[in-house]
Amino acid sequence: MWEISQIMCVGILAGLSVVDIRFRRIPVNILILINLMALGYQLFIRQEDRWLVMGGICAGAVFLIISKATREGLGYGDSWGVLIMGIYLGIWGLIEVLTGAFLILAAVSMICLARKKMSRKCRLPFYPFLAAGYILKLLLY
Repeated sequence: MWEISQIMCVGILAGLSVVDIRFRRIPVNILILINLMALGYQLFIRQEDRWLVMGGICAGAVFLIISKATREGLGYGDSWGVLIMGIYLGIWGLIEVLTGAFLILAAVSMICLARKKMSRKCRLPFYPFLAAGYILKLLLY
């Protein structure tokens, strides 16, 4: 059975997915609040191994650097979401979620390109795929 924190995470990711699809940007205030919630959860409730959490934070920081280097080819909000997931899940959980997210994103992109629904320069919102990757992780374990 799912834990309350997992249900809350799915709800937050679903809400952020809707905002990302509709507005193509995530408000900074929401990201700050969710970041603080993830830190509080990790410090006071879950207390996972600090090294795994630090690994998740480092992976999120790498995504933020990629966003800066590519001039938001991968948006800051998306990278910040990866950072938050790294804090919440730790490095190994983050890798599982990102693997699922990128596999689903690749499949959807190939289908859209094959059906000529979009060009290769089209941008897709990433939060729906991050949510799908997290749900896939929950269903597989």
